[in-house]
Amino acid sequence: MKRVLSFIAVVALAAACAATLSCRRGEDISETEANVVLLGPTFDPARAPKQFGPLTSYLQENVGQRFEFRPTKSREEFASLVTEGKAAFVFANPLDYFEVADQCIVLVKPNYPGMGSMAQGCIVVKEGEAVKIREVTELKGSSIMIVSKSALDGYLSQKMFFDRSGLDLDLDFDLRESPDGTAESVVAAVAAGEVEYGCVPADLFPDRKPFKGTEVLTYSEKVPVEVFAFVQMGGDKMLGGKVRDVLKAIPKGDPVLKPLGVENFILAAPAEYGLVTNFLIQDKIEKAQRLSEAPAEAGES
Repeated sequence: MKRVLSFIAVVALAAACAATLSCRRGEDISETEANVVLLGPTFDPARAPKQFGPLTSYLQENVGQRFEFRPTKSREEFASLVTEGKAAFVFANPLDYFEVADQCIVLVKPNYPGMGSMAQGCIVVKEGEAVKIREVTELKGSSIMIVSKSALDGYLSQKMFFDRSGLDLDLDFDLRESPDGTAESVVAAVAAGEVEYGCVPADLFPDRKPFKGTEVLTYSEKVPVEVFAFVQMGGDKMLGGKVRDVLKAIPKGDPVLKPLGVENFILAAPAEYGLVTNFLIQDKIEKAQRLSEAPAEAGES
């Protein structure tokens, strides 16, 4: 009988201790330093609190640590804060992630309804003009409008496409950016004859049918969407793995993801982001070489 009572006492004591620790953990979490998830500059700082509020709470509840999603105003600020050790994680598109890729470990990426986890662009011309173009190199020197230099399917996709033909979208064309940063204004400019070509998302032309006075000349490369990555410099790799597993386990269509417009998170392959990163590194080198040679070429002519 004494043994039974002793066992009951031990169980009760263990339960009380567990409850106490749980309460302490709940009290302490608000006082601990937050794990900062640094957002790339393509995320609107004004919308970030509403977009990431539910996900912040979800991570805190399921990981047991504080989190803060912190917006940045520029690519330079984003890269600088990571280098200074001010972030535990980053969430950014490949063009911004490129700046800090050597300091991070890829974890997961969002999967968007209707688009998936890869973005694809296309090059459009005025309706009826596509049949006149036979070779990609014929486009060199022409006027092209892009959505913006931060767009995956309105710039990066097409830039990688042209590179396969030995052309630099930035240097070999009369390059212009959409005045309001939208694909619609690019389409309108091409249809009106203000520019010869346009770089827009492929999902505007899912069946390759003409759209608002324009048509597809060609579809371009597929590129991965934003990546959620762990900053490895002095970081807790076990925490990185736990966050990856928690994000991946969020069920499809869960309300916590609705403000982000995300269906779910899936594992990200380092190779696909490495492909973009290596391309951008090489592009940076080649661009610097061409620009350094430009004055000499102008003098010779």
